[in-house]
Amino acid sequence: MKREIDFERRDDARKIFKGVLDEQSLYSMYQIGKQLKIKHFSGFVKTGKESSVILAETNKGQRLAIKVYAIEAANFRNIKKYIIGDRRFTSIKNSKRDIVFAWCRKEFSNLQIAFLAGVKCPRPYSFKNNILAMDFIGDDNVAPRLIDVMPKDPAKTIELILVNMKKLYDAGIIHGDLSPYNILLHEEVPYFIDFSQGILLDNNLSGELLERDISNIVSYASKIGISLNADDIRQRLKIKKQ
Repeated sequence: MKREIDFERRDDARKIFKGVLDEQSLYSMYQIGKQLKIKHFSGFVKTGKESSVILAETNKGQRLAIKVYAIEAANFRNIKKYIIGDRRFTSIKNSKRDIVFAWCRKEFSNLQIAFLAGVKCPRPYSFKNNILAMDFIGDDNVAPRLIDVMPKDPAKTIELILVNMKKLYDAGIIHGDLSPYNILLHEEVPYFIDFSQGILLDNNLSGELLERDISNIVSYASKIGISLNADDIRQRLKIKKQ
């Protein structure tokens, strides 16, 4: 979708986003738009079953990624698995809408922690219900995922991934779904995205999810010709005993 939608033209936006965004999502998006002084939306840069991403631009020309979490299509049981046991979310109601709202807030919180720790990731700006606003990573188009492109310097790319993993671990967060599908490559720099599954180190699932992240990166390194094993990453992270 390339058509730009003026922020103030709500009827126009309803026509364009009809079938994708419900009225409450549109209202939440406009609330964030007022807060961040968004001038217009430029359509979807990603669509998926559980979330979609809309490109927006502020009055100052800053481009933002507006992530919309689907409520009805969300995998309720899978999402709930990553929220239960997280001490940041102890009073969430057992409805699909409240769980998805918590899922959005969780990614915002994880992104905040990661960004402040110096991890290369989108900077989060605001969230409202099932809408999250953050930096857009890319130029004219969204940066490609690692799975879709071959880095010019594979060894450097792996090193930068390990640097990010170390910073994230030291900040007390496990990504939980780290793979070449959730890393963008922009100007030969890897950016971690999709932090909604991220959990704190004191979560009972942290060990399992960390090992999964490590396994995914070892597998990716092998595919691009870099020798790396799980123990290399564990030593690099200086994993703490739980």
